[in-house]
Amino acid sequence: MKDGYIKVAAASIDMHLANCQANHDEILQAIQHAYQQETKVLVFSELVLTGYSCQDLFFQKTLRSAAKNQLIALLKETQDMDMVIILGLPLEVRHKLYNCAAVLYRGEILAFVPKTYLPNYHEFYEARFFETAPEENENILFNGQWVPFGKNLLLTNIQDENMCIGIEICEDLWVPNPPSTKLALNGATILVNCSASNELTTKKDYRHLLVSSQSARLNAAYILANAGAGESTSDVVFSGHHLIYENGTLLNESKGFEPEIIYSEIDVAKLQQERLQTNTFKNACDMDVIYFDMPLTPTTLTRHYSPYPFVPANELLREKRCKEIFEIQTQ
Repeated sequence: MKDGYIKVAAASIDMHLANCQANHDEILQAIQHAYQQETKVLVFSELVLTGYSCQDLFFQKTLRSAAKNQLIALLKETQDMDMVIILGLPLEVRHKLYNCAAVLYRGEILAFVPKTYLPNYHEFYEARFFETAPEENENILFNGQWVPFGKNLLLTNIQDENMCIGIEICEDLWVPNPPSTKLALNGATILVNCSASNELTTKKDYRHLLVSSQSARLNAAYILANAGAGESTSDVVFSGHHLIYENGTLLNESKGFEPEIIYSEIDVAKLQQERLQTNTFKNACDMDVIYFDMPLTPTTLTRHYSPYPFVPANELLREKRCKEIFEIQTQ
């Protein structure tokens, strides 16, 4: 994390639908692997503790209680880890059920972020089970601890405020005005998406387009962790297609169709510098900020930096670029 670099990861597991104990074991194994790689932000998919395809089982108290108990178990098992862990689960709040992302750090839950936009078209039926996120933040009691709950929340490291995390869930990115826009305007440099985006022909290309353009427009990093193997295939198929982008540039993506963790390093200092120089990037100040204390440690770089950043390696692209430069100069 020194010099502005933060190691991040997106993970999928071999899903055991409605078996929270088995999913806990898979998640813990992924957490331990990521921690050994010096990861500081680890993102799992949407509803990873239960599985996305549980449908009417979400109404069963047995399933919801199992998800809660396994989340509490993960808190105890990660209390000595300097790593922010973000994962999905169903959460009941005042007799309403929400599709949430839980944010864990050193044995505490920093926040619960509920999904804002619920797809209820074609093969999706989320409005049957879940409520949309309320407009205002609040505090809820979970496992004897008061935890912030809401969509207008940012997670910021006291040691380096450029490390500011904003969270949205799957469909939130696919709407005309994604919550990540507001999150970035309030200071989020690392945008996170716990997703369960099903696989169709050419959908990977569209997913690339969405994440690339959003990260570029917002001068932000974007980490998307997608649901994968083991989900129900009655209506949809999930490939576990993860993406890590920084300011419109792809840093890493998964192969898909198998459990996988992908890694890269985000240069949050560079992102902050880009925003300072862009005078049309207007900051807002209408979100609650939750602080955590993560020590600054050296980051081993694995991302590729081209020694010739302005010269495309692809011959056809290089020819096109040279022609464009020549036309600009001659004008």
